[in-house]
Amino acid sequence: MKSLLFVLGCLLTQAMAGQDSLRNYSRMGILAGAQQTKLLDQQFSPLVHRANEVSLKVYYEAKHHLSNWSASIGAATGSLYPEQYADRTLYNTTEDIDGIITTDSFLVRGTTRTLNLQLGYTYDLVHSKHWDFSLGGAVRNQLMYPTSFTNMGILNAASLMATVQTTYYAGSRNQLRFGVSVPVLGFNTRFPYSGTVSLPNQTLLSAFFDGGTHFVSVNKYIQTNLNATWRYALTAKTNIGLQYDFMWQRYAIPVPLKQYAQSIGASFELNF
Repeated sequence: MKSLLFVLGCLLTQAMAGQDSLRNYSRMGILAGAQQTKLLDQQFSPLVHRANEVSLKVYYEAKHHLSNWSASIGAATGSLYPEQYADRTLYNTTEDIDGIITTDSFLVRGTTRTLNLQLGYTYDLVHSKHWDFSLGGAVRNQLMYPTSFTNMGILNAASLMATVQTTYYAGSRNQLRFGVSVPVLGFNTRFPYSGTVSLPNQTLLSAFFDGGTHFVSVNKYIQTNLNATWRYALTAKTNIGLQYDFMWQRYAIPVPLKQYAQSIGASFELNF
């Protein structure tokens, strides 16, 4: 009987610890998965380009009383090509001094690289046994650097975001979270129409930011970020989870650039 009570006590302690680790925490996590991006840059190409990418994010989250803090750095990379002409091939024919003709060919494909940095804070307006509802903001910087046969789509977007977040606690170990964020102000840099960023007495990096940077608001820059997260507390110190993210944006300077990306990944977290 004493052994049975001991086992039940251990199980109850673990369940309570799992719930506590979801309600009050400081944690580090890593999220790995796959991402798909579609991009239309009307400045350089009339074609919709597609990228199949791998993604990785490292993040920190903390909750103290009604305050929620977060910081993350994420990256994605993969192949880039027009959807309509995924198998476009270039041919190069050469003839040597003996008249022997050689033809080489290669697929016209590029790569895409994306880096995201974000710092965020939300405050719980609703904090109950099963639900939290939070409002807040975030500072986000997205660097998008696609390369292909057409030089296109380079964009650095530094944004001040408004954030809404709701969290549901399903039992002692399961958590579901949904979030939405949109920019209220952007400080964005776009690759110029001329195709070059060269300026006298400046490096390429400084010329890039000097030549195409604008303060923009919702009339020129629209971005919607949606995410859904499921988290399960294995122990008081470890969690696992799944996360889905969707991002759509449109930047109108000097001509529209449109992009959407969706990703799904698995996470592992350490609480401390």
